[in-house]
This record gives sequence, structure tokens and C-alpha cells, in this order.
Amino acid sequence: MKQYLHILQKEISKVSEADLFVPVKETHIDSLDLVVIRVALEKHFELEIPDVVWFNYQTLAEALEYFHKNKGLLKTNQNTEKTDIVHSEDLEIRMPQMANSALSENWLLKFLGDTHWQLITKGFQKKSSEFKDDDGNRLYSTFIRINYSVSPLCQFLENEIIDFNSSIKCFGNNTFLSRVIGNCDEKKISASLMTTFSVRECTDNNKISKCEPKVRTNKISQLSKTPLLLNDYRLLRKGLIDEISSDYGIFQINDDILFSCEYSINPYYDINGVGLLYFASYPIISDKCFDEYYQKNDNLQTIYRDIFYFANCNSSEKIIFTLNSIEEIENGLKTTVSLYRKSDNQLLSKILTIKQKIE
Repeated sequence: MKQYLHILQKEISKVSEADLFVPVKETHIDSLDLVVIRVALEKHFELEIPDVVWFNYQTLAEALEYFHKNKGLLKTNQNTEKTDIVHSEDLEIRMPQMANSALSENWLLKFLGDTHWQLITKGFQKKSSEFKDDDGNRLYSTFIRINYSVSPLCQFLENEIIDFNSSIKCFGNNTFLSRVIGNCDEKKISASLMTTFSVRECTDNNKISKCEPKVRTNKISQLSKTPLLLNDYRLLRKGLIDEISSDYGIFQINDDILFSCEYSINPYYDINGVGLLYFASYPIISDKCFDEYYQKNDNLQTIYRDIFYFANCNSSEKIIFTLNSIEEIENGLKTTVSLYRKSDNQLLSKILTIKQKIE
């Protein structure tokens, strides 16, 4: 099967011939690498491998043998028509959407997440509670990265209308990327969101693993190549990237500790409806802890976030906040923050932020 090694190395350069014959769980290849590999093989051989077959293989050589023997066959999923999945909504800013005389960032994140989830359910033609794996376990749409730019939040005023337009694509059968654009007169919101499906082991939020839905109908259009949003995430999770590019310049990625403090989870605010640490709480926890370090009387408004999600935690956990870098830029601050589970020092999130000083 080594004649097909170049297909894998084109996507993940460190895959070696030896990796083909070793159980994947014993290699450096993780679940997101496998998504990239699977999509690359399906496109090369013009053949979609059934989930029950793919997940039964222990090594890449076994999967390659399947593609080799079945190359030239029609795609197994050819009867599922793909279409553009979109959503539009005009939303009035009222008190529930506001906080501190500005648009609430916490509300905005929840709205963006709900929009993303609506797009997925529309593509699968299923309710959110109906997503299950082959064993009947409930699946959750787990955010792994959210990136957004927004006009200063204080510029959004009560009773103004935000015109939201959104769309979604998928990469493989388990990775979904949406784009949400909001316009409010001259003010703008631009967000990219990425999720995978996960299953929780028992009731332990520390043990959440990637999984694929049992649902076979998926009308969401496929991306033709690995999206940058996913590739940067995959490399950062493996520690193979030391900088992230943005419209605001380069964020250096390091583990420096300029300041650190402990945060106790508020189960009445930070936990979502299924008992997980709410994805919308991560940046708010970061801001709360950052305020303990940065005690200047500046009116700082978020205008950019790039949030990488790596793990979740139980409501009884403590979170360790670490400020890795802070830089004064023109009329603002640029920060990189890490959040950890205190119990095992597991990295929960990296959060890259630009805040603008408002006079």
C-alpha cells in the first residue's frame, strides 16, 4: 500500500510508511488528521467509504486496501443531493441582547452558535435532540474554533436591526464550517464557526470524544480541500505552529506566564443546557480574569476574537487562567490567553483577542 503514501503525505507530511501498518491509536495521527486523510482518499479514489467500514479498520493500510480494491466504483452516497444551506434573519437589539450599554458579546456568541446548529439540523433534516451515533448515544455539536470580527460593541444601540445572513459547508462527515455576516447600518459582524460531533462518556465532561452521526442524510455541500480554519486548529493542537495570522497582524503562540489566576465555574451561568461548560463562557471567563491583571480605567471593547477549543470540564472544576502575551497596539490591546483545567492541567482553550480603547 506504500504506492498510495504520497496521497497522505500531501495532506500530513509527517505520515511515514511505518505509520501505515501500526494501529492508528499508537501513532501521532489524531482524529482530525483522520478526517483530512479520509477526505483526501475519497476524493482521490472517487469513492466514499461507509462509516461502518472506516471505523472498523485499525491501520491506514487496511483502509488503503479497501480503496485499492474498490476504486472506480460509484460513490456510495451519490443519491444524497447536496444543496446550499443558508439562513437569513433580521433581529432587533432589545434589552436581552445588551449588556453594559452595549451589544452583549455573550449573547452574540450564543446567537452565532445557535445559528450554526440550525444550519446543521437543516442540512440533516433532523432535530438537534435526534442526533445519535450507531450505539444510540446522544451526539453534541462541539465547537472547536470560532473566529469573529465586530464593530465596537458599544456602537450597537437599542432597537437597531441587525441583518444576519449565514451559510454552512462540511468537510468529511463530521466537520462543519459556517459563515455568519451581520450588518447594522455601518456596523458589521463577521464570524466563522467550526464544529465536530462528539459523544460524552457517561456524565464526565472531561471525557468527550469525536464521533460521527448515525444519520445518513446530509445535504450540506462539501468543501473541496482542507479549510485553513481547520488546518491551523489541527496544527495548534499538536503544537506544530507558533503563530496565527489575522487581519490585525500576527499572534505569537507560546506558553509564557505573565499573569495567572484561578476561576470558579458558576454553574448557573457558565454551564449550558446539557451540562457542558458553555462555549460562549470561555472568552467571558478570560475577560473576567484579565480584569484582575489589567486594572486601568480604560473602556475596552472587543473587536476581534479567535477562540480555539480543546477540551471541556465538569462544573465542579476550577479553571486556571494564564495570560501568555499582551501588546499595546494603535488604540487598543492585543492579548493571547490560555485556559486550563486545574485538576489535570489539560489545556481547555487558546483565546486571541483585540480590544479597542473607546474614548
